[in-house]
Amino acid sequence: MPRSGTFADIEAETPYPGILRRTIHSERMTLSEYTFAPGATFPIHRHAQEQVTLIEAGEVRLTSGGETETFAAGAWSVMPAGVEHGITAGPDGARIVAILSPRRESADEITLASTRET
Repeated sequence: MPRSGTFADIEAETPYPGILRRTIHSERMTLSEYTFAPGATFPIHRHAQEQVTLIEAGEVRLTSGGETETFAAGAWSVMPAGVEHGITAGPDGARIVAILSPRRESADEITLASTRET
């Protein structure tokens, strides 16, 4: 049966300081909206799912494989499963949507990399 709604209807959680996350799960994927305060960082990590990231507002620096790229609203990226990556919001903050496949059963299903800047 189809489902629908808005992110505003979903209770937000705070996975890291300055980041709000709202998540929905379908049978085969997980979709999360992240709202970043200016300069907020989701640390470098990896997970078993492929991730498509859509930049909805603002600007982010995406670090992957030791390289950093800047993406603005309207941009997207595809991160293969198991590849370390992290995101830092620009000076005006950012809003992104991350689509993970296959479905992630828990937000805790990530492995943080050793501490380093994103």
